[in-house]
Amino acid sequence: MDERKALEQVREALVSALDSRRELVAYSRLEAIEMDRQARDVERQALATVRGLVPGISGNPELQQVKTRLARMDEQLEELTARTDIQERSRMLEHDDITWKAFEDIAWLLGVG
Repeated sequence: MDERKALEQVREALVSALDSRRELVAYSRLEAIEMDRQARDVERQALATVRGLVPGISGNPELQQVKTRLARMDEQLEELTARTDIQERSRMLEHDDITWKAFEDIAWLLGVG
């Protein structure tokens, strides 16, 4: 796949996810905790889409930054999984925080949002 096309598709996936998150807030009567849960689901799905669009080897610096940030997120999630000193609820909250930060970082890297 053409790297420019891949980058365009990554940006489109992020814009779509950001729009979905905004709709949760703007048009929803959900409780805050449910809204947050759904927003994290949107982010996880977007990151999975982005992961599938980023080529294995890329000469494009933006795609390489996205790939690096996804790898860092994976490392953080692995470290979290290995921890035995926290309660499951705290683990879930930290997992959500790691995911949210990665999503926001990638959107910022690509100038989306």
